[in-house]
Amino acid sequence: MSVITGEAVALVKDLEEKAVVQLCMNVLRELFKEQEVPDPLKFFMTHWSKDVWSQMSYSFVKTGGSGEAYDIIAEDVQGKVFFAGEATNRHFPQTVTGAYLSGVREASKIAAL
Repeated sequence: MSVITGEAVALVKDLEEKAVVQLCMNVLRELFKEQEVPDPLKFFMTHWSKDVWSQMSYSFVKTGGSGEAYDIIAEDVQGKVFFAGEATNRHFPQTVTGAYLSGVREASKIAAL
C-alpha cells in the first residue's frame, strides 16, 4: 500500500494509473537495490483529488501536537451525540481502517445505552 501526499499529489494526479504504479515501483527498487522487487500482480488506485466531495481531505495533527487531539474529537456530548471517522482514531488516522473502527467503537457505546 502506498499513500501519495503533499506535493507528490500534483505530480501524479493527471498521470495514467500504470505510470503512477511505475513511479512507485521505481522508488521501491531504489530503496531496495539489493533485492528483486517484482511488479505487482494487481493494483487498485483511488482518485481522492478528483472527488468533488472529499477533495483529499483527511485529519492531521500539527507539528508539536499529539494524538490526544484525536481523543478529544472523539468525546461524545452528554452521551447523546457521538463522533466517528478517521479523525477520531489516534491509532489509525487518515485511513479507512480508522474510520471503520471508530464507527464500531461508537456503535458499541450507543448499543450499551
